[in-house]
Amino acid sequence: MNAEETGRVLAKCASYDRRKTGDADTIAWLQVLGDLPYSDCIAAVVAHYTDSTDWIMPAHVRRRVRDIRDARLEATEVPEPPRELAGNPPAYRAALRAARLAIADGRDPADAMLAVASRVRRELEAS
Repeated sequence: MNAEETGRVLAKCASYDRRKTGDADTIAWLQVLGDLPYSDCIAAVVAHYTDSTDWIMPAHVRRRVRDIRDARLEATEVPEPPRELAGNPPAYRAALRAARLAIADGRDPADAMLAVASRVRRELEAS
């Protein structure tokens, strides 16, 4: 997430709790939430204010985003990596990691694994 998106997350918070925010708030929240996807942070803010009247803080957002990602992983089976990676254990593991990350991000795990397979093919062709 970048500074502009972080500002929008804070604006979403302000739409519920009428907080006043400025550049310093955006920088502080970006330092804590910058590694998280914007859409998950917005969903976390909405979820927080759906069932809580507490003033939201970055730690609340991080916890909710973790729950969102965990729920995606629990609801989705990780597909098998492409067969061409079966003889390459490091690439096979990389494909599985890429698939899990894609699922947690809400992306297609098959695309992530195909990207790993493509990278491995390019590396083999270059050597």
